Amino acid sequence: MFRKKKTLALALGSGGAKGMAHVGALQALEECGVHFSAVAGTSIGSIVGAFYAKGYSPRDISELLRRLDYKSMAISVLTAGSNLSVRNLIDSMLDESCFSDLTLPFAAVATEISNGEEKVFRSGRIADAVLASSAMPPFFKGVEIDGKMYMDGAFVNAVPADVARTLGGDFVIGISLSPAKSYERTEFVLRNGEKKVCMQKGVHNCDFLLEPDLSAYGATDVFSAPVMYDIGYECAMRHADEILGALRANAVRF
Repeated sequence: MFRKKKTLALALGSGGAKGMAHVGALQALEECGVHFSAVAGTSIGSIVGAFYAKGYSPRDISELLRRLDYKSMAISVLTAGSNLSVRNLIDSMLDESCFSDLTLPFAAVATEISNGEEKVFRSGRIADAVLASSAMPPFFKGVEIDGKMYMDGAFVNAVPADVARTLGGDFVIGISLSPAKSYERTEFVLRNGEKKVCMQKGVHNCDFLLEPDLSAYGATDVFSAPVMYDIGYECAMRHADEILGALRANAVRF
């Protein structure tokens, strides 16, 4: 009996400069013949995801991230008091694209500052959405879109596998740049000073979760980018047989 092939989606987690591990993992998966039909991302995961959905190869993305230089961006924003220069740089790298221009379905997750609620961007200018998704205080200012202010999506959904499913993903591979258990309970401080506890569900929606060991590195360790790339690559390669077996067993198209 013929079984319809299932769709493979990707969920890329937050982590600042540790996002270079995403690229290493994508390179390894590409070498194993694994390609995704949709991608959702949070924070640096949204930037890598946008590049991937645009059609850039992992090697291309690696070079683009080196140009972005997370630490230099943060210093630039703090000095200028504005995200505009970073926004324009990302926009130029994406050819001033909107979501509708992308090769693959894509979503970026941010946190609405006023109420601590999750916001999933799937339309509009991509640079605005990924900047909002990546606006981690105190390094980056909140981003205003359509009259509302947003910041880093890691507070509400650090590894958005559930969002990847809404893009049509039947089977979701997630990449978490910090231990998944660290996202079980997070806190967000609202504008009025009230703390909101978030029990994150996204990371638990992964069918297969890669967790490269980046415990020795921080979100601004840009000088360790090559090492973190290798860690992501080696993690994905180490689990390649398991991943391929799971995809075949579940009749997933890859």
